[in-house]
Amino acid sequence: MALRRSLRLKGKKNFSRVYKEGSVVRSDYVVVYFLPASEQKVAVVVSKRFGNAVRRNRIRRLLLEAWAENRDHLPSGYFIILPRSSLLNVEEKIWRSKVKELFHEWQWAGGKNSPHCSAVL
Repeated sequence: MALRRSLRLKGKKNFSRVYKEGSVVRSDYVVVYFLPASEQKVAVVVSKRFGNAVRRNRIRRLLLEAWAENRDHLPSGYFIILPRSSLLNVEEKIWRSKVKELFHEWQWAGGKNSPHCSAVL
């Protein structure tokens, strides 16, 4: 499943804003930066330490799939998803299900600007 161009987060300026002004949700397998905005955009950043291009692209695809499946339940804003190295030490089906749970459980906590995950991942 390819992500439509209109949903991709691009540009150094946008990335810097999300990292600087956004909030962070950390789980065992991913770190998600989030900045509220009028539209939904996402980026997945996978470093070379995760392996060759084939492996990195697979991780990127699977993380985007988890985000896209729960997109309708997520707030509008910019998302940057970073896999953690612990992802490499477990079976793929385990980390995939945990990441999907993270996005499924994502909720706004009392109208504050920080996301809240009720599941401890």
